[in-house]
Amino acid sequence: MLNISKDNSTLIKGIVIMMMLFYHLFNPGHIDLCVHLLHVGDTPLALWLYRACGPISFFLILSGYGLACQYEVGKTGFAYQLRRILRLFLHYWVVLAFFLAIGHWIKPGLYPGSAGKLLLNLLAWDVSYNAEMWFLFPYSVLSLFSFYIIGCVERIGNLWALIITIAINVVTSYLISRYGNFFYHNLGIYQPLLCFHLLQSFTMGVVLRRTSVTLNWNRPQWVILAAIAALVCITCMTQYSVRYIIYVPLMVILLSNVNWPVWLKAILMELGRKSMPIWMIHTWLAYYLFQEQVYALKYVPLIFLAVLAASYLLSIPVMWIAGHINRWLVKS
Repeated sequence: MLNISKDNSTLIKGIVIMMMLFYHLFNPGHIDLCVHLLHVGDTPLALWLYRACGPISFFLILSGYGLACQYEVGKTGFAYQLRRILRLFLHYWVVLAFFLAIGHWIKPGLYPGSAGKLLLNLLAWDVSYNAEMWFLFPYSVLSLFSFYIIGCVERIGNLWALIITIAINVVTSYLISRYGNFFYHNLGIYQPLLCFHLLQSFTMGVVLRRTSVTLNWNRPQWVILAAIAALVCITCMTQYSVRYIIYVPLMVILLSNVNWPVWLKAILMELGRKSMPIWMIHTWLAYYLFQEQVYALKYVPLIFLAVLAASYLLSIPVMWIAGHINRWLVKS
């Protein structure tokens, strides 16, 4: 059985949230806004590394693994998950309120818009304010029904669960890539499709928890680090999106076996603990409200560190406010 401790999971989330920022800041649509000093052939190094930074599968695998652990002690019922999702939405609503207030001040004609637009964004059904929040609604659905998903994996077995969900992922990837415009304008079809699309990574996390193969390696650290570097390079050279089906679980296994320096472990765990609000904050800064100021920094390291620092600092009051609201709701 792969044993990912809670600390290890939090640490990996710290790495993945940095991958998410990198993925959004230096994707093909924004790469030309930066000055690049390093290249791989004719390709900027940042764009080359971007291919290895798809973060959603990482979060889903860790979530599936964690919920499978909770399932073992009877904590994945619908009511339990509903409270968990409510806490997630509390953070989302606090972030939304904060940036809508700023947005209304900066761009009063755009934010908040109509009452209908506001309601759909509050429910995360149509995330037109911040499109990078598309993951919130399907993730919430998978979490709510995790009890049934994990039970299904138990009944059909790990192998069949992977075969079926990989097939679903391939089909949904094809549909989204070919008919994306249709789905984007028909959310009643698109949102359920996304739930099925994300099911493979979530199920992979469940399978990693349930596997009888011992995946914790007693190897020299240089071997593990070299394997991570090789896996990143191979992934960067591969164009097909299905590469994540192999890359992400292998990377999770490798990262869970690294002995991190104490200072670096502390930083990564702190980022991991605040990964959720950082996810909800960073594109408000980099895309929607302060893009001109962010990319005026020009250089990739400066842009990345500035957005990471600002997102982290803003996550502190967000977590404090959401935490107090949650405790008030529990008491009332």
